[in-house]
Amino acid sequence: MALGLALGALSSSHSHGAPAQVSVIPSCTLIDTDFDLDDLMAIPLVIGHRHVAAILVTEGVVKADIGAAALARLVAEPQQRQLPVIIGATTNVPDVEIDRRWGHFLPDSRRMMHRGLGLGLPELPPNTPAGAFKGQLVQEALAPCEQVDVLMLGPYSSFVLYSPLIRQKIGQVVIMGKRDTGDVPGVPNKSSFNCGYDFVACRQVTAEQLPGLRYAFVDLPRTPHDASPRGLERQVYGPTSDMVRALAPTGLPNTLRQALMGNVPFGSLGEAVPGAEYWAIDCCLRRDGKSLMWDQMAALYLVYPELFTEVGGPGGHFETYLSPQAIRQVWTEATNRAVKIYP
Repeated sequence: MALGLALGALSSSHSHGAPAQVSVIPSCTLIDTDFDLDDLMAIPLVIGHRHVAAILVTEGVVKADIGAAALARLVAEPQQRQLPVIIGATTNVPDVEIDRRWGHFLPDSRRMMHRGLGLGLPELPPNTPAGAFKGQLVQEALAPCEQVDVLMLGPYSSFVLYSPLIRQKIGQVVIMGKRDTGDVPGVPNKSSFNCGYDFVACRQVTAEQLPGLRYAFVDLPRTPHDASPRGLERQVYGPTSDMVRALAPTGLPNTLRQALMGNVPFGSLGEAVPGAEYWAIDCCLRRDGKSLMWDQMAALYLVYPELFTEVGGPGGHFETYLSPQAIRQVWTEATNRAVKIYP
């Protein structure tokens, strides 16, 4: 796919005669992502079930411009509807701050995602258009939509800019993770990378923009084994190589399978993993080499809300009541529907 699409060239074209006719779309979805491993596993299942009007890449685990280019190529399917990918907000967190707060995790993840994991895509040099991200790009992409559901899988940096422009169209906002409690002023919950990466935007969105909207925070059921989950796949809500191997051998599910099971700059995604290869798909992170189904849960809630229950009372969040094995099977079956991109 041409990089121009990833750069937000989304405005409608017009002929020299009458204005082009724009078909009205009753219900759309906007995916706002920082394109981490779990985002990658969440996006295709939404593409198979809903009309995704645009995917916005916000700086977080990836740089917005390079991540958008990699994502645009990953979701490009021949002879199917093109999915606009927009470069979102760039906060330019300094490398020294990244090292201090996240150690090896963030640089390692960026290298993997910028190169499309096992697909071996070349990492493109930064190519951000002149000027800062403008929410009008999202407004233009959603112009044909009567109603829009927003799936928030990354930091809040872009949402704080575009949500006022589309507020009247928003049906619901589904947000990965738990709400920031605000227990310590100026300090985000330790478990919330998305909130902590741009804490100012996170607080502004939760305090000023979400009130009055229909929204849901979605987390996964936590277990005592989450920090050291290898060999405990029956108890921990994390991805397995089996659920990836069961993806369809064609279309976007096959592309996803190749990305997750192929080679990355650090070697095979399957090596150095003992036993059942529970963490085969992300063993190559030098520290904290584990993953849970964070963004996958938010995407599944958007598509199958009946599989979730509200916990924590007022101001709480939603979690699935299914077992880890059952929800992984749902993910595989739902993702396989992305063999055909939803029209």
